[in-house]
Amino acid sequence: MLGFGQKVWSLKECIDYALNHNIGVQQAAVAAQMAEAARDQNFAGFFPSINGSAGMNYNFGRSLDPTSYTYVDKTFQSGTASLNASLPIFQGFGIQNSYRKSVSDLNAGKQDFIKSQNDIALAVATAYLQVLFSSEQLDATNVRIEAATTQRNRTKLLVDNELLAEGSLLDADALLSTEEYNKIVAENMLTNAKISLIQLMQLDSVSDIAVEKPAVEIPSKESTLLTADAIYSQALKILPEIKAADFRITSARYSLSIARGGRYPQLSAFGSLATNFSNQATTLDGSPVFVGYMPTGAVTSSGEEVFQPVYSYKYKDTPLNKQINNNFGKSLGFSLSIPIFNGWSVNANIKRSKLNFENAKLNALQVKNDTYKTIRTALADAIAAINKYDAATKTNDAQQKAFGYTEKKYNAGLLNSLDYVNARNNLTKAQADLLQAKYELILKLKVLDFYLGKPLSF
Repeated sequence: MLGFGQKVWSLKECIDYALNHNIGVQQAAVAAQMAEAARDQNFAGFFPSINGSAGMNYNFGRSLDPTSYTYVDKTFQSGTASLNASLPIFQGFGIQNSYRKSVSDLNAGKQDFIKSQNDIALAVATAYLQVLFSSEQLDATNVRIEAATTQRNRTKLLVDNELLAEGSLLDADALLSTEEYNKIVAENMLTNAKISLIQLMQLDSVSDIAVEKPAVEIPSKESTLLTADAIYSQALKILPEIKAADFRITSARYSLSIARGGRYPQLSAFGSLATNFSNQATTLDGSPVFVGYMPTGAVTSSGEEVFQPVYSYKYKDTPLNKQINNNFGKSLGFSLSIPIFNGWSVNANIKRSKLNFENAKLNALQVKNDTYKTIRTALADAIAAINKYDAATKTNDAQQKAFGYTEKKYNAGLLNSLDYVNARNNLTKAQADLLQAKYELILKLKVLDFYLGKPLSF
């Protein structure tokens, strides 16, 4: 039982909700975003790498003083700061091919996302149609119960007035019971159909759903006039799984180029800016002060002692900014790596990449073959559904006329109740078969139109 004011869902609303909440679609979206991040990372490979570093050291015992470059036996502090940059100049075209490969991977991921959307949209449309079919079948069952109840009451009146045998009432009761049983079956089918739709849509904490009941008409049958090859040619242009497979061939081709690039030399440029400081750094404070002379220990040829002047020096701590300026250094260089022997790793990578490339081509061929087989099957199913619907329509029309004739004879007392019940059962089966054939035809035609790029709508 639907609650007051419960939302009534259209097919478009069901599909849109499923696309925004279905886990499979969300996973495909995340995979595409990861591929986009990989593309951006590979694009950054064209730019230089720049990194800064800084360090603070506490030295104890005998250590090398970075300001005087002498060993001292004292506790002091020192620090360093540097800015380093590197730029790949030639990497065997690896950077270019890695970027192109990541672009192909991103395009394939986008097509996978579109395919996941198509799959869930088709699944939701199928479940939606099943709900409509089950609902219409339940309505038809209710109509038959009403008719069977009316007939049962009329039969009871005739039996009570001894105008019909008691067996006629038993047959009428059996017919009514059968229709009531059919109603229970139809209600279960409708419940299961709604559960399937709810699960596909990822509706949380919902036990029932009300769907819009449009005037469902048989779609155009023009697509069944096309050949499987014509539909396949159109599908090749629009189906995302075909495009994704082709993009993965391109990606595998670039992977092979990357592996072959391992045979080329690699040239890079690098540079750095660096400085250091220490709390032991000192600077002369003022001018030296003359304090006298002292012997050097040497004597002249005449035997006189040699003296030298002695000065007094005063030092002060060197400021940090002055140390940074005084110790500031720059460097620039190039690095060339020539592959000579790497344990056949390059050849192994090339061989694996060739096999992956061949496998990608086989996968694409398999996808196309599967698509062609699916289209041929879909076309055959659609044509068979048309024939089944036409046959069911003729059978239903015939049973309608037959039952009308039987009902007149029964009401006139010219036919027993058993023949009447059989005629009613035959009509019921014909109506059910026609209803099933109708929705089966709609689904088959919609699937065929899907491969032609037509939207899923009623």
